[in-house]
Amino acid sequence: MPLHCFHLPPTNLNPIHFHKKSHTILGTHNEKRCLAGQKIPRVAHSSISPFWTVDEIAEAVDGRIVQRGLPGPISTDTRTLKPGQWFFALRGENFDAHDFITPELGGKGCVGVIGNRVCANWEKGFVETGGDTLISLEKMANYARSRFHGCLVGVTGSVGKTTTRTMIALALENLGLVHQTNGNENNRIGVCLSLAGIPRNVGFVVLELGMDRRGEIMELARISQPSIRVILNVGCAHLENFSSLEDVAMAKGEILAEAKPGDVCVLNADDPLVMSLPVSRGVRKVLFGQRSGCDVRFAAEKAHGGHGVRVVLERNQEKVEFVIPGPGLHLAQNACAAAAVAVTLGVSLPQVGISLSRFIPVSMRSELEVAKNGIKIINDVYNANPVSTKAAIDLLKNIDCEGKRVVILGDMLELGQAETVSHETMLSLCCASHFDLVALVGKRFLTAAENLNLVGERNILFSPDAESMAFEIVQRLNRNDIILVKGSRAMQMEKVVATIKAMNLCFPHEG
Repeated sequence: MPLHCFHLPPTNLNPIHFHKKSHTILGTHNEKRCLAGQKIPRVAHSSISPFWTVDEIAEAVDGRIVQRGLPGPISTDTRTLKPGQWFFALRGENFDAHDFITPELGGKGCVGVIGNRVCANWEKGFVETGGDTLISLEKMANYARSRFHGCLVGVTGSVGKTTTRTMIALALENLGLVHQTNGNENNRIGVCLSLAGIPRNVGFVVLELGMDRRGEIMELARISQPSIRVILNVGCAHLENFSSLEDVAMAKGEILAEAKPGDVCVLNADDPLVMSLPVSRGVRKVLFGQRSGCDVRFAAEKAHGGHGVRVVLERNQEKVEFVIPGPGLHLAQNACAAAAVAVTLGVSLPQVGISLSRFIPVSMRSELEVAKNGIKIINDVYNANPVSTKAAIDLLKNIDCEGKRVVILGDMLELGQAETVSHETMLSLCCASHFDLVALVGKRFLTAAENLNLVGERNILFSPDAESMAFEIVQRLNRNDIILVKGSRAMQMEKVVATIKAMNLCFPHEG
């Protein structure tokens, strides 16, 4: 059985083992390493949005050309609109983007407007639409999808969507140009914009599909029509709108509902709720995970003192070993899911390993940063739920540290009836991990501490908001400390990260 290994600097780690003795891999660095003749793939990601002509726009949205404009890509936000873009004016419950159409917008470089109306003295292009402009945007997305004849991968799950989507795109660069979701735009508007932004020269599109209610994944799947449909996991996220994890699973399973014969469903075999979802006859099922019988299996252990993850992937009689240069064992499962997609489309397993060894953690998601003051920060502030928070706690617990281990957690939102027990469970995990300092932001974690009789403990801090915590925490940190910062998006925990980074190099508490 061939073993391909790369990106493995010397270490004293013990061998990695699969669950069965027949699948043992020696992962030490005394062995001879090889690249199996593989070449580092060219960077093939395409981030250039297509230029829509005014005639294409009018045809796509069933609109009327009132005034012609130059070809350009699409934007729905005047704050980030770039010169040469068309502005698609959406109307929401709390705003009407038509109110932002002014002559100054044209001066900013906007080449035209798609919407119900424009301001007086508007001199740029204008395609007039009737009714709800969000429906018009969906029409544009459907038009863009109909003219894309490559492979579209749709990814959903309670945690890990952005990381896995990025890994899939990285692995598929071996086959050609790839277009993927921009940032975290995985809702109705974001998916439509991602489709409208497909460059004409790409062969692969990888989209995140997010949700916070029943029926949303179905809507996004109908718009995007994935030929490969990925479900990563089912966990305690957005429980505010669901009565149970089974309900969450059914909502995630909507991505499978209208899969056609010939489509592929990539599923996490280690998640019983994912495996309980029905798959239509004629749809190919590809399984990833650690269980025997998976199409792609993985094993993992920390590398470089927890700053990286050594991953072993197995498919049929072939194995590959590599290191992801980012912290967190959960990255191995994301990598396995990405590998399952890539090998299904024809990428060799060794080439997948080479590609994923170049993965860089996505901003504010398990992102390890070393501040100029010597403090290491695990910046995981983009969002939080019990599954991702537990993974972050495990990460901090297992990373090598010369100073204090400090965890700073902001409230986890949208958990519904699971709110109280979830916060208590996370706080209990922190205590069991014996962190040197536990800092809690928000009323939910304060309630959990009260319920667990932890108020008044010497190593536990409380604050109502991130700004207050930032002021308090910097007085307790030293060089070489490792700080995990995590919380739901609305808690604005990035303020804590920014304050720690800005700390002066003088540490009166050292020694």
